[in-house]
Amino acid sequence: MKQKRRSYYNAKWFAFSDAIQARDNHACLKCGRTSEETILQTHHKAYKKGLEPWEYPMSDCITLCKGCHAREHNLIEPNTGWTLISIDDLGGLYGVCERKGCGAELRYAHVTYHPQWGYKSVGSSCVEHLTQEDQYISQEVLKILKRISEFIDTSNWESRVSKNSKEYISTTHAHHQIRIYGNNNYYSFQIALKIKGEKWFDFGDFIQTRNKNLDQVKEMAYIVLKGLITENESEKELLRNIYKKIR
Repeated sequence: MKQKRRSYYNAKWFAFSDAIQARDNHACLKCGRTSEETILQTHHKAYKKGLEPWEYPMSDCITLCKGCHAREHNLIEPNTGWTLISIDDLGGLYGVCERKGCGAELRYAHVTYHPQWGYKSVGSSCVEHLTQEDQYISQEVLKILKRISEFIDTSNWESRVSKNSKEYISTTHAHHQIRIYGNNNYYSFQIALKIKGEKWFDFGDFIQTRNKNLDQVKEMAYIVLKGLITENESEKELLRNIYKKIR
């Protein structure tokens, strides 16, 4: 290993490396930062037995900044190539972000996977682990989760009695109605959709819950209501996936 390191302290390597970086306009080919912004290094995309570092075809080498170079050699966690497996609501600050150097407490655990790094559970501030597509999905889910929390915290519920003498609590969202029946972790809820241009509601089926507290039932009911009224198919699918995880 020491002999290999010494081979990089060689005038031939310095000249070869300078030529690679000049070819790449003195900028990292991964993040685009220039030599004025960061330290640039020359990276061998693959190593070949018997060749000195400067004996490779130039096409086998690229310019990377120090950080991107370390990621290529799996010395630090990569910012790309992660796949979002799921976003889990832990119900409180019961999780810990596993991103190196973070360790923040988290409620919403982003379970991600990388072929070289395996599985990690990270928080919303560390979503750079994800691919661009997964970052978009993650952000959309976080927006939905934020709206759910706001609904639980700000909605006004009134106690009522149905025509069948059943007690329930009720709230209105976007002119539609949510009814929750029961108590002591044995609840059911019902969605009543307001018919446009009419005075009456279209009442849906009763949905039974088990081992859920009242706030959790409110959360479930809101997700179902949003899934029924949204016209955005992507949002509908995200709501469906969230509901499957918490029901």
